[in-house]
Amino acid sequence: MSKDLKLALFDYDGTIVDSAIMIVEGAIAAFRMCGLPDPNPKKVRENIGKPLATALDEYMPSGYEVTPEQISDAYRLWYAEQGRLGLQNEPLYPGVIDLLQELKANGWLVGIATNKSRIGLTNGLAKHYLTDFFDITLSTDENIPKPNPAMAIKAMNDLGVDNKFCVMIGDTINDIGLGVNAGIVSIGVTWGYNSRELLTSAGATHLVNNANDLSKLMKTLFV
Repeated sequence: MSKDLKLALFDYDGTIVDSAIMIVEGAIAAFRMCGLPDPNPKKVRENIGKPLATALDEYMPSGYEVTPEQISDAYRLWYAEQGRLGLQNEPLYPGVIDLLQELKANGWLVGIATNKSRIGLTNGLAKHYLTDFFDITLSTDENIPKPNPAMAIKAMNDLGVDNKFCVMIGDTINDIGLGVNAGIVSIGVTWGYNSRELLTSAGATHLVNNANDLSKLMKTLFV
């Protein structure tokens, strides 16, 4: 491990991109593909950030012989097709690209730790011309989902970073939970899908309201 290396791990949905519209559309499409009534969009949004099958289990109707895994598979098929057609509706949050570039220029290693599928992440990064930008990307397809610390541990091990110099940045309690469980700094961003109160209760080390605030905070860490 090198004490000179610093790693910023970012969540993806709700932190780098606003994917709520697409996630809600995908959930509705997946339910219809499985012969189920449309889910409540509010419930879908509230469960963004959880592993897909877990989230689906929160709002799927009872009385149907359909499993969360079947709905999850349908969602992934729909999502892959949207990516193939270039139809992802996931705009970048304001200032995020400038922030990422600034971190790299200041010597940070930058990675993604997401509960999104690998195909979804791959399509999203390609859409925004970020495929080769990150030093490491970790998805739930190859790793235990957040809040388990496995993604952070793998990133630190692979990149040779001590946990004293690693930070997790995200918008949900699962992101903060990963940080807490990995023993690293956790930053909750309030522009995503969980409230300040939830992020605080989950144990966030810091909260920020926009990319400019996050930029200022990152300059004060590990100095």
